[in-house]
Amino acid sequence: MLLFTTTQNVLFAILFLILAYLIGAIPFGLIFGLIFKHQDIRKFGSGNIGSTNTIRTFGLKIGIPVFICEVLKGAIIIILVKYVFDGRIFSNYVPLIFYGFAATMGHLFPVYIGFKGGKIVAPSLGILLVLSPMPAVACLIVFWVIVLNIGYVCLASCGAAITAVIVYWIQYATGYTGVSQGLEYLWGKPELISCVMYSILGVVILIRHKANFKRLKEGTELKAKIRLKIEEKRKLKKENKAC
Repeated sequence: MLLFTTTQNVLFAILFLILAYLIGAIPFGLIFGLIFKHQDIRKFGSGNIGSTNTIRTFGLKIGIPVFICEVLKGAIIIILVKYVFDGRIFSNYVPLIFYGFAATMGHLFPVYIGFKGGKIVAPSLGILLVLSPMPAVACLIVFWVIVLNIGYVCLASCGAAITAVIVYWIQYATGYTGVSQGLEYLWGKPELISCVMYSILGVVILIRHKANFKRLKEGTELKAKIRLKIEEKRKLKKENKAC
């Protein structure tokens, strides 16, 4: 079977792949920091433009919108192709994961700021949320369990990425193949190429946290503020009991 049936399909697929990259390359952490704080996020903390460094540097009021925008990076073109344009403007034969992958490459290598981008955690989550929510739910649970109990966002992000890949492959092996759209979305069997591509994203996430692992080894990696607050409360309770 041919990958494309018409030249129009080829052109539209290429267009949306390029658009996915360009949207993924938008440095929302840098933009929001400059607009609302008049500061360059790259000069603070880890120097990363992603939502984690933004939250740590500028707080939740700016960091959460950045996180949401980064999640949407990975999802928006998939949503447009799958639910809006496919069958209306063109017939898409490209696996949807490729549009999300293009967005993550934009986030990783943003053309607008010298190809020095983020760690693709949030855009990768966006891909899962639109394609397969159960691995996304699983990785979110693991993320918060690690953050709340250990406190290191880097470990939480890597643990979440590994969890998502594992659950995605489990879904491939056991996924629903019937006609129910609801079940197909919740636990439908993904394409093999989707599992492979998402596994590649998981490996990239681990590699992108190499500097964090080095800081963990040196004892200089910062803990999440929410974990520090938990530790502070526990310390106060112990002191009160001692008194």
